[in-house]
Amino acid sequence: MQFVKKVRIIYLVSSLFALAIGMCIYLLFRDLKDMLLFKWIHLNNFNSIEYIQLVPSITTNILIYNIPDMLWFLSGILFLRFIWFNRDKEQKIYLILFYIIGALFELSQLSKIIPGTFDFLDLIFMGIAAFGEGLLYKICIKRRIE
Repeated sequence: MQFVKKVRIIYLVSSLFALAIGMCIYLLFRDLKDMLLFKWIHLNNFNSIEYIQLVPSITTNILIYNIPDMLWFLSGILFLRFIWFNRDKEQKIYLILFYIIGALFELSQLSKIIPGTFDFLDLIFMGIAAFGEGLLYKICIKRRIE
C-alpha cells in the first residue's frame, strides 16, 4: 500500500510539473499579445513581455508549438491517473473520454468552431504522450501492483 501512495503522489507532482513546463514554454518563447486567453481575462500586462525568439527550424517549431500541447495533454492524463488510481474501470473510462475530447478539440480547430490553428503534429505529439504514458504505466506501475 505504501508503494501505491508514493506512486499517486508522483503522478500528481508529474502532472503539475508537465503543466508548468508547458506554461513556461509559452511564456518564454511565444508572443502572448494575440493569445485569446489573455484577451478574455483582460491581462494586458502580457503584451509588454519580451519573449525569446529562437532561430526558426523544425526543431524550434516543435518545441514552441507542439511540445506545450503535448505537455498539457500529458498533464491531464497523469492527473486522471492520480484521481482514479485505485479504480481501473473508472480510470479507463475517463482516460478514453479525455483522449477523445483532446482529439476533438484539436480537430474542431479545422472548422473554426474552436479558435486556434489546427496542426496535425499536435495530434501526433498528443498520441505519443498518451502511448508513452500508457506503456510506462503498464510496465512500471500496473505489473507491480498486480
